[in-house]
Amino acid sequence: MQNFIYNQPEAKCDFCEATENPHPDYDETIPITRIDIGKKRKLTLCINCFFMHKECSEKKGHSLVAYLSKLNNLSLILNKSNKKPQTQ
Repeated sequence: MQNFIYNQPEAKCDFCEATENPHPDYDETIPITRIDIGKKRKLTLCINCFFMHKECSEKKGHSLVAYLSKLNNLSLILNKSNKKPQTQ
């Protein structure tokens, strides 16, 4: 069972970048969880992304950690490729 942290100041999902709870009955930050994906790397996921990626990893037959690590690596590559070279 995954533990979620509620009402954490400055909570932010590493995937969707959500900060506020989307549920209309709650005026609080997004519930988050932290997952160790190895090599001293931890991801912060909101409750929605956690369950979405958990379901996707199960459908593909991968462990959640391996699935998240792969997504994180792809995200890092895309972020690097989107940065424009600095001109002097």
